[in-house]
Amino acid sequence: MDKNKLHRQLQRQINKYLSADLVADHPEIKKFIEVVNLSYLNYERDAELFEQSSQLNDREYSEVNTKLKAELLKKEEVHKKLVYAINELNDKKVNVDEEGSLIELLNILNQEINFKKEFQRQLYLAKSNAEKANEAKSDFLSVMSHEIRTPLNAIIGLIYIMEKENSLSSFQENIEVLKHSAQNLYLLINNILDFSKIEAGKVELENIPFDLKELITQIVKSLQVKAEENANKVQIEIDAEFIPNIISDPLRIGQILTNLISNAIKFTENGVIKVKVNQLESDQNNSKFKVEVIDNGIGIELDKFKQIFEKFEQAQNTTTRKFGGTGLGLVISKKLLQLLDSDIELESEIGKGSNFSFTLNVPYFSERTDLNSDILYHDYIEENLDGLRVLLVEDNLINVKVAEKILSQWNVKVEVALNGLIATEMYEPGKYDIILMDLAMPVMDGYEATINIRFRDISVPIIALTASASYGYLEKAMLLGINEYILKPFNPKELNLKLRKHFKTHS
Repeated sequence: MDKNKLHRQLQRQINKYLSADLVADHPEIKKFIEVVNLSYLNYERDAELFEQSSQLNDREYSEVNTKLKAELLKKEEVHKKLVYAINELNDKKVNVDEEGSLIELLNILNQEINFKKEFQRQLYLAKSNAEKANEAKSDFLSVMSHEIRTPLNAIIGLIYIMEKENSLSSFQENIEVLKHSAQNLYLLINNILDFSKIEAGKVELENIPFDLKELITQIVKSLQVKAEENANKVQIEIDAEFIPNIISDPLRIGQILTNLISNAIKFTENGVIKVKVNQLESDQNNSKFKVEVIDNGIGIELDKFKQIFEKFEQAQNTTTRKFGGTGLGLVISKKLLQLLDSDIELESEIGKGSNFSFTLNVPYFSERTDLNSDILYHDYIEENLDGLRVLLVEDNLINVKVAEKILSQWNVKVEVALNGLIATEMYEPGKYDIILMDLAMPVMDGYEATINIRFRDISVPIIALTASASYGYLEKAMLLGINEYILKPFNPKELNLKLRKHFKTHS
């Protein structure tokens, strides 16, 4: 045995307890020392790996680190047994083959070595996955930064130009670009918030009667301009047997369809996108149908199918650079479909196109009464709300000005409170029909103001009009008495719809 290869700690133990002649005369002892030496060396490597793994702060590797700590504790016990076994060999001059406890010790050592090999493999794999996950997150943040800055650059630049030129023609020329950039930014932020909400398990589905055929028509109409930019045509093919009047969540189904159709338009040029609906079966209560979004665009490689449904991922980096986007649309669509007891399916071929599809099994109805066709705000027709009395609780003067101008379009009577304390002093039961409440304000915030108002009036509708996008804060607001919330930057059509709903209900 080459002594230079022995672990220094083991070498000291051998020099102290075993004579050179004893080791030379017993090959079994040599073999035993080799196994012990391997255990010592493995221990050092394990300690080094543990030090590296402790630097990984991702929660999915905490279990691996916990197991590693347990294994190291076992190592200390094995070390004590080794010292005892060497003492036995030196004092009693026993033959290794005749000592049952040493055979048992060798078995333990072999098991430890096997466990360590497997554990090392798992640890290396965990470390590799952590590096890949961190790289994916870094790419995602880079893409997100680009996607946010692009419309912001257009908005800031055009506002500067309009201020300098100060002419009606400049205003008319740039207003559509400003509107388009603001809408892109708004949709991007909504995607991020939807993703956070789904990840937190805070999405609650509604069951509302609506016409799915009409919903698809509205979505295609809203995306027509975007399709024309890529010289695409969007066609709708509805099965003659299809039952359009269903009961489900039109907002979430509309979100799924918008994501899929938008994706098809984005990755197709001079092509055709087909939205097909086929009735599969139906009984007295439920309708089962399949929805397909088919394009003849760039297609997706087979080995990338799973990747595009993972968070922070697109098929490849070149796709992000060429076509843009955050990669969240398909992830959100897949998770929403799973909440609807369905899943997304994909068939694709490079250069020939893709077919994204899903199947729903939902209740249906025959009457066309009380259909919800206003779920897409871009096609929602704003109503005059003449006679509606609103208390606007908002500390930001610019936001106050914007809200007052929007509400005046609908003949709403508005009174303003610049913080929650002023709102509680101004509020009298019956004086206002609805309260629009900001949550983050000086002096007294919207939470405390809501509590104070609810002591005097439990029925007045309170809508949070807030930039506080954290679902923990919004959930807290709902528990304190907020009826619902609208996130800033808000869509005026959404505000009109919710004001109309509560105005009619409260009247």
